[in-house]
Formats: sequence, structure tokens, C-alpha cells
Amino acid sequence: MQVEVLIKELLATGSMNEDTTGDLNRWLEESAAGTLHADDAEYIAALHAKVTGAPLPEPVETVAEPARLDGLSIEDWRDRALRAEAELAALKDSVASTSA
Repeated sequence: MQVEVLIKELLATGSMNEDTTGDLNRWLEESAAGTLHADDAEYIAALHAKVTGAPLPEPVETVAEPARLDGLSIEDWRDRALRAEAELAALKDSVASTSA
């Protein structure tokens, strides 16, 4: 359910105190402007669930991007290391064959 709908339902209960009503109205404006912080949206959903008895929305799982070091992922570094080892082995073979 969209945050705006949750806020409007909370305001419609008439049970919010003055401070909470002010916060909800501010969050409604921020949501409309696209500037609502994710923590505030989570708070609104939890407050809505508590006040109305509605279940909390299912959390959206985000897939974390793999950690990068100098712009490369762990897989990129592994591939780079394997190529370097293969090149080193080829150089050693080349040196060994020319000195024999």
C-alpha cells in the first residue's frame, strides 16, 4: 500500500495527537514531492499497522551489490589472479626452455 494512503487512513482515524498529525501532514507533503526518507516510510507503515490492526507489509528484499575494491568485484579479482598465474607459468616455461 502506498505511503500516502497509509497516512490518509491514519489521519482519518482522528486519534492522532497534534504532534503526530503535524508529522503525518509533513510526511504526506514529502511523499508527494518524492523526498520522504525510507525510515519515515517504515515508521508510517508500522504506526498504521499498530493503529489499524492491519498486517505490516512484506519487507522488500534488496540484493546487495557485491563489494568492490578498486572497481573490481571478487570474481573480477579472481579472474585477474588466475590470468596472472597462467602468464607467470608461461614465462617460467619460456625461460626454462631457452636456458636448457
